[in-house]
Amino acid sequence: MKADLLNAAALGVALAAAMLGALWQEGEPLDVDANVIAAMPAAPGATELTDARGKTIAVKDYQRIASLNTVADHVLLHLVEPDRLIGITGYTADTHPEQWRFGERPGVSRSDQIEEILSLRPELVVTSKFADEAFMSRLREAGIAVFDLGEMRGVQTTLQNIRTLGALLDQRERAAALERRYLRELAALDAAVPDEQMPAGIYLSVYGDSYFGGSSGSSYADMLRYAGVRDLAAEHGYREWPRYSPEQLLAMDPTLIITQQDMGAVICRHSVLRDLAACDKGGRVIEVPGTYHSDPGLGLVEAAAGILALVHPDRAIVTP
Repeated sequence: MKADLLNAAALGVALAAAMLGALWQEGEPLDVDANVIAAMPAAPGATELTDARGKTIAVKDYQRIASLNTVADHVLLHLVEPDRLIGITGYTADTHPEQWRFGERPGVSRSDQIEEILSLRPELVVTSKFADEAFMSRLREAGIAVFDLGEMRGVQTTLQNIRTLGALLDQRERAAALERRYLRELAALDAAVPDEQMPAGIYLSVYGDSYFGGSSGSSYADMLRYAGVRDLAAEHGYREWPRYSPEQLLAMDPTLIITQQDMGAVICRHSVLRDLAACDKGGRVIEVPGTYHSDPGLGLVEAAAGILALVHPDRAIVTP
């Protein structure tokens, strides 16, 4: 059942991570392992919490919080008073569809912008595995608590991030309320399309002359599943963020392709890929509305709901 994905690891596609504000060093390759590394919430009453890098910091009612993690940006907005969130990722501030929620908060585009981060005078900086350890060490030397939430792979890691931040900030009740809401929204999507009525399809994006997917072990698997689409790539043994050759795509020959805005025509104009069933009469190439597809956190609900409305218009739902 689709609800089983609540226990599956997921993360946004590697190529989108820079846009997501994951904040690793520009020009370095992104190496994502199959084993998810993430911080775990502390037991009730704990006074310290250990992050994904093994660093321990105090559980505290931090008053000035800066986020270098796009999932944390949105979670924190639900957990603390607005004036306590003093900085967010550049992607959320400039590009995310819900940037308006954050007002005039400054956005930080790179984790090595130490002076810009220090100018915010944070007590706590929340980051991800992509932030360079040398720069994070400089923040610690300045007396700032730094907490790495770990990888961002979709539903399970988002749930874990909610619980972890709730424990770290001593806001477990608010975190529990946010988790219940998130699960309700996922449950509504889960119930919209019976498993047996889910068409097989793949997620496919185009960067230059390269074709990348998002399958089991990535947030795109969650996005497809909650949109009522069977992951054809996973059924063919692909995992995480495969780079496809045209021949591999022809071998799968999907009748349904989910892609980003303006990429559908690029795919079907390709001299080889134009022969895909999805590009032929009776096939479908659906472009994801907006940019929610790049959000492996709370925004995954909106991405899935938008695709569901296009793939299953008779079963579209309005999420809270």
